[in-house]
Amino acid sequence: MVAKVGSTSASALRGEVRREAILRAALELFGEHGFEGTSLPMISEKVGITHAGILHHYKSKRGILEALVESLGPFPAFLTWLESTIGLECISRLPEFAETLIENADAAELSFTLFWENRRATGVLHDDIVQDVRIRAIIAARIHEAVASGTVPSGVDADAVARATFGFVIGTNSQFLVDRDAERQRAAYASGTKALMLLLHARD
Repeated sequence: MVAKVGSTSASALRGEVRREAILRAALELFGEHGFEGTSLPMISEKVGITHAGILHHYKSKRGILEALVESLGPFPAFLTWLESTIGLECISRLPEFAETLIENADAAELSFTLFWENRRATGVLHDDIVQDVRIRAIIAARIHEAVASGTVPSGVDADAVARATFGFVIGTNSQFLVDRDAERQRAAYASGTKALMLLLHARD
């Protein structure tokens, strides 16, 4: 009986190790080739097990992606970070988000790849991945609140600043994913944040 329990425990441990290896391989392959461009045989080859072995742990490629996203935490990361801020922190604390990106570069690359792959409404993961409208609406709403409270001068085009803010985040992140230069990323976020805050307080 003891041997059976030990055997079951060892088997469960091996299964857990194998599932983690599959997710690591999927993180790299999905980030490099996209969800559509990655096949189950590509994942199985990288892990070193059969196609059937992959399906034993995850029923489908979509199942692997769902497990991967769950393991990485809230997704997409910028929306989750944005929801943790209040008022103009959605802009003033952007350098803080840069650190999150630097520390989780592989997850960021996956997010960026899936975003681009599913940017059109026909994308299979469009509704789960593309949150642009929601992100810009959150930023704009907080700018409107700042205007109403007198923190930001009236006349500021909140929607335009929201679009510029999110555009800055996407563009700067894409450059980081090319060179993985953490110091340049920090410098870019610092200067970009300063420019956005000046834009908010500029008067005609």
